[in-house]
Amino acid sequence: MRMHISLLAAFLAVAVPQVRAADILDELSLEDLTKTEITSVSRKSQSLANVPAAAFVISSDDIRRSGAQTLPDVLRMVPGIEVAQIDKGRYAVTARGFNGRFANKLQVLIDGRSIYLPTFSGVMWENDAIALEDIERIEVIRGPGAAIWGVNAVNGVINIISRHSRDQEGGLVKPTLGSLGTGRLYARYGSAIGDNSSWKLSVQGRHADASRQFVNGTDSNDNLNDGLADLRYDRTTGSGSELALWANANRSKLGDLILIVPAPTQPLTLLPFATMQKVSSQTVGGRYRWLSDNSIESSLQLSASKSIVEVEKYFREDRNTYDLDYQGRYTFAVHDLIWGLSHRTSLDDTAASSVVLSISPAAFAQRTTGVYFQDDWTLVPDKLQAGLGARWDNTNLGGHSLAPNATLMWTPTRVDTAWAKYARAPRMPSRAEQNVTVLSSLEPPTQTTPPVVIRAMQGSEPLKAETVDDYELGYRTQLASNFNVDLAAFRYRYRGRLSGQAGEQNYDLLPVYGVVIQNLTLCNCSSGWVTGAELSADWLVLPAWRLQLSYTWTRIRMDASANPFAEADGQDTEKGTPRHYGSLRSQWNISSGRQFDAWLRGSAGYDRADAPFPDLVHVPAYVTLDLRYARKLNKSLELAITGRNLIGPRRYEFVSDYIPSVPVEIRPSLLLSASWMF
Repeated sequence: MRMHISLLAAFLAVAVPQVRAADILDELSLEDLTKTEITSVSRKSQSLANVPAAAFVISSDDIRRSGAQTLPDVLRMVPGIEVAQIDKGRYAVTARGFNGRFANKLQVLIDGRSIYLPTFSGVMWENDAIALEDIERIEVIRGPGAAIWGVNAVNGVINIISRHSRDQEGGLVKPTLGSLGTGRLYARYGSAIGDNSSWKLSVQGRHADASRQFVNGTDSNDNLNDGLADLRYDRTTGSGSELALWANANRSKLGDLILIVPAPTQPLTLLPFATMQKVSSQTVGGRYRWLSDNSIESSLQLSASKSIVEVEKYFREDRNTYDLDYQGRYTFAVHDLIWGLSHRTSLDDTAASSVVLSISPAAFAQRTTGVYFQDDWTLVPDKLQAGLGARWDNTNLGGHSLAPNATLMWTPTRVDTAWAKYARAPRMPSRAEQNVTVLSSLEPPTQTTPPVVIRAMQGSEPLKAETVDDYELGYRTQLASNFNVDLAAFRYRYRGRLSGQAGEQNYDLLPVYGVVIQNLTLCNCSSGWVTGAELSADWLVLPAWRLQLSYTWTRIRMDASANPFAEADGQDTEKGTPRHYGSLRSQWNISSGRQFDAWLRGSAGYDRADAPFPDLVHVPAYVTLDLRYARKLNKSLELAITGRNLIGPRRYEFVSDYIPSVPVEIRPSLLLSASWMF
């Protein structure tokens, strides 16, 4: 505790730095920040200051100065994005509520290609899809993006833009060592080929020793070993067309300690079960952009990937996925028209080797096709702009859906922007929701009743898409030349949200296992409202000192239901999202070769069901602090020391769902890193 207080005192001592502008090598500019390019709102390049959406951009410099080692930790700086660490590799990440290990209402993309796992419609954050050093920027859109990006872009879109190979010429080696048995090594080399072509190859390895269980301090078995390789080639022709080709592969092994029903015992007990999760994937793809003679900008992107996900003694999935995406753009008069089509075929072959889980059919081909258009037209030059778009998607899991979108943006002055938005978005049922039967929870015995195991399964009626209607208002302003503020308020109406209803009870297992099986069938039988507000502020206090604030308030209110399971699920859902969370970041350029960064962040407490038990467990509120100091020894070599989670008591941030992993302890840590360019 004394060390934590000393570190905090050191931060406060430098909170009001007095430095000369002449000592600064890379001065910060809010004017440049307001002109930041963003492409994910309407699939075209726009200024961040003038987009009719709740948008936030994380730059490569923000990533580097955060000291974060994983992508989810970087996302903690974004208002409206809730991040909770599960263990050394796993995270729960969502936008505007409904968080989970595989949060299924958030679309995550790398250069426009979805990386979510179709089995759960969520992202396996523990499997590094891209190294942080290979990211040019991260564009985060809160709110529905289905009119552009398709099904499952319900509460938000995260689009990770990779760096062009021409910006990665030369070599870079970056090793990092941590105090809790963590280590990371990144290496890259790139070169130009003539005047118009370039390539780069990067590799990354990551290791983490096991955490401690929060309950008893013993080993939690969540050892992590991860490897990634990425090759990219870019070529630009004289006519302005661009070609990008890439190939990448990653492989990870992550231990887990889960609670499952063991072999028949009397009385029934649940014991921790050690297992190992193995994930590997390989992807090849390419994108070609060109301008036709009739001034139509076009882009064609193709990719193919193969992945294997295995939880030893529990589940295995082999999957092949093929993506095609075409987009066209034409500007005429006061209209800016974008249209396109996409198709994804994903083939899986699964095996479930545990009595806890079964999947039928074992093999399945999921196909999704969509077409879309978006028209932005100027009503009053430089003052008023309207937008209208829609997307139609059809998938053999959930049928077809229509996602409309309408926006209105008013810019009364050069530094003020107000916008309003309406959008509808579908969330299609996942493969697991349609075809998996799982023993999901356990109700302990009483004096008069035996223990009851809840078995979740598909009902007799096919599941339909969940839908959300979104209403948003936003305002951005530059209150002074060095102070920007961005506000957004939203209200969602959810309909047809998946929940459960009681099925038959099975007493056949009572003599052998001592339990009753209660079937719980999934249904589109839940609805409710989500209301929230988000604030971000950027203040350039001095030419060398920048403060960034983000804050989020969210409230979920589900409708009352006569269905007892849906009613209980709704009550749990209302309590399962923190009402408040936010962060305050400080970036200080001490001199031309020294940087000091501080990151204060926290979250309100919330309650979650303690899988596999139905009781709610309180996840406490927390406030913590990260500090980073970097020193450039010369133009090629930089050293940095980062302290993470330096204040506050030991904590856990999430109670896992789907697979009931034991909660682990999040502890303070120290990281030493070097960055050598050659």
